[in-house]
Amino acid sequence: MESTSTSEHPNYFNDEQQESPEYAALRRNPEYVAMNARLVERIPEQARDIVDIGCGDGAVSETLLDARPGSSLVGVDPSPALLAAAEARLGSRGRFLLGDASSVAALLSPCSCDVAVFANCIHLVEDLPDALEAVRRVLRPRGSVVINSAFYAGAESPEDLALYTDLIAAARRKAKSEGLVLERRPVGRPLSLRRKTSEYVSALEQAGFADITCEEVPFTLGRPFLTALCSTPMFASVALAGVERERAAQLMVEALETVPDPVHVTRCCAYLTARCP
Repeated sequence: MESTSTSEHPNYFNDEQQESPEYAALRRNPEYVAMNARLVERIPEQARDIVDIGCGDGAVSETLLDARPGSSLVGVDPSPALLAAAEARLGSRGRFLLGDASSVAALLSPCSCDVAVFANCIHLVEDLPDALEAVRRVLRPRGSVVINSAFYAGAESPEDLALYTDLIAAARRKAKSEGLVLERRPVGRPLSLRRKTSEYVSALEQAGFADITCEEVPFTLGRPFLTALCSTPMFASVALAGVERERAAQLMVEALETVPDPVHVTRCCAYLTARCP
């Protein structure tokens, strides 16, 4: 797999050495691992050149390489710190480039990949048409894109929405009691988190992909998963916009601790696959 540009990153090691501490608890969670295992099952057996878009600290990249021995992998992520953690984790097993989904076509040569993976990150892509167009350009004919996300309209069980609402409200009250200034939030979630699975299917069609599949798989998630999720900047920063992200994560975890057992929610994870013509 050829690249048209490279990026240099600092030699970065955090307290957990080869892991990003902000996402380490979620990465280790068995329920989260099960979600990713379903994603890896959808990677074509013949795929050898993989681009892992939004690779983060390389946790799913490692799983992909273990599942496809002999394959090559390029990870792309906009965070230098996470890329450095991925490099520390995988060493020469992968190459890691600074960028986002829309910059993939500038980072990699045309028709250089067999499969592009969006593991748990497509909901963070704001310009979806631009990103999918860039991905299509780096895929070979009959190349695949494989996507999963548990953050979309309808992912939550309607019965569980009240729990999420109460958690966020409790964390916001605590933040205000500490004198923290919260940003005024737009009503509802960011637009990228409000997409429906049908919108992802339509975007793939408009980008020229074919043989599109979409499956929503329900998972029953307990307190450990929710604690790990609340501790991530992605979740906490949206819930408590304006609060420093580490403190926001702490406040969300503290709010969850006030919820009596048992704590279980049902959440669907959407899996999408498509092929280039």
